[in-house]
Amino acid sequence: MASFVILVIILPFIPFADAQNPIYGVQISCDALEEMDVSPDVDSPSIDMTCLIENTAAVGDATIEISNEWSGGSTAEMIGASGEYTVAAGGSEEFSVTFTGTKKQSSANSYDFEIIATVTQWFNLPMNEPLPQENDSYESTLQIATYGQADLNINDVSTRKVTAGDELTINLQFTNKGNQKDMIRVELSNLNELKQQGFSFVGSEFVAEDLEVDATAQREIKMVVPSDLDENLNVDLMFKASSTNDPSSDLSETNIPVAIESDSSSGSLTDGISEVSEGDMVLYGSIGGGVILLFLLIGIITRSVKKKSKSKADSDEVIEIDSDNQEIPMDEFDDLFSELDDISIEGDEFDDLLDEL
Repeated sequence: MASFVILVIILPFIPFADAQNPIYGVQISCDALEEMDVSPDVDSPSIDMTCLIENTAAVGDATIEISNEWSGGSTAEMIGASGEYTVAAGGSEEFSVTFTGTKKQSSANSYDFEIIATVTQWFNLPMNEPLPQENDSYESTLQIATYGQADLNINDVSTRKVTAGDELTINLQFTNKGNQKDMIRVELSNLNELKQQGFSFVGSEFVAEDLEVDATAQREIKMVVPSDLDENLNVDLMFKASSTNDPSSDLSETNIPVAIESDSSSGSLTDGISEVSEGDMVLYGSIGGGVILLFLLIGIITRSVKKKSKSKADSDEVIEIDSDNQEIPMDEFDDLFSELDDISIEGDEFDDLLDEL
C-alpha cells in the first residue's frame, strides 16, 4: 500500500517522452553475430555475442529479467541468455551470450533465437498489478560457416619405371570432406617444371568434380614422359587436391616417383650389369688376366718337360724291371724331381705357344 501511495505522488512529476517510452521500461540490443567456424581445425567451435539492456525509466531502479527462445537441438547450444539484473534509472548493463556447436556439421544448419528482456519490478513494485510488465527483445539467427576440405587418395605410390617416350596413366580418387557441396580440383603443383623437362599431357592437365558432402570421384591423368634423353631421369609427380569453396584450406598432397630410362641406355650391352660398380669391373678384369697368364705358364712348362723328357729318353739306356720284383727304388723319384730343376724355359717357348694358340 505504501508503494502505491509513493507511486501516485510521483506520477505527476514523471515526463512522458513518447508512446514507445513509457514511465518505466527496458530496451535490449546485441552485436551482430558472426558465423560459427565448425571446421576440423577448430578444437571447440564457439562464438560470443555481447548484449546491452537499458532501464528507460527517468527515476527508480528496475529489475530486468533475461529469458530466451532457442531453436537449437543437439548440434548447437546458447549459453548466458538468462538471468536477472538490477539497473538504475537511465542506466545500462552488459551481458555475454555464448553459442557452441559440434564440429564438421553442415553449413546448411541455422538456428533462430530470441532474447527477451522484461521489467519485473520498478520502485520495488512488482510489475503485474496494477502496472503491467514491459519488455523488449532481440531476434537473430546463428549461421554455420562454410569450410572446404579435399582428400586425395592414390592407391599405388610406388616408383613408376618407364622408358623415354612412354605414356603414363595415374588413377586418382578424391573426396569432398567439407560441409557443403564443393568443386574439388586435383592438379600437379610442379606442372611447369615437368613441362620444361619434356612432359606432355593427353587431354587435360588437371581434373575437377562438383561433389556433395562426403562424395567421392575417380578420375585419371594421362601424360607422355620425355623422349630423346641422353641419360636416365628421376622426377616426382607432385599431386595436390584443393577446395573451391575454401581456397585457404589445407591441401591434400601425394607424390609419385617416376624413373625414366633414356634411349641411349635402353637395349645396350651394359643393361645386365648396371648394378656393377667400376671397382668391381677392375677386380674382375684382374682375376681374368691372372687366369689367362696361369694357363700360359702351364702350357710353357708342359712343352719344356716334354722336350726334355724326349731328349733324355734318347740318350739314357732302357731300364729293365724284374717282373718278380716290381718295387721302384725311392732314388728314382728323387731323380724325377731333380730333372724338373734342370728345365730351363727359353724365350722362344712363349712364341711357339702363342703360335699354336
